[in-house]
Amino acid sequence: MEYLSGRPKVKVLEEKENYLKFVVDPLYRGYGITLGNALRRVLLSSIRGYGIYAVEISGITHEFTSIPHVYEDVPEIIFNLKQVI
Repeated sequence: MEYLSGRPKVKVLEEKENYLKFVVDPLYRGYGITLGNALRRVLLSSIRGYGIYAVEISGITHEFTSIPHVYEDVPEIIFNLKQVI
């Protein structure tokens, strides 16, 4: 492993209300990817969102029941609803 002089430092290059550009150096080879992935996951998990989390269709007792006069089956309807948002 290579030797780095000093501890990593964070330099802010550009800062706006909803934007921050910064540099962290020096890092060992490959640590930038590891640090970037961890930061990306934390930021993505903090984003608010919304989506369909439950579906109730009257007259349907289980997921594989066919619905009269409807072309799609229940799993296909649920799959299509997941793509709405």
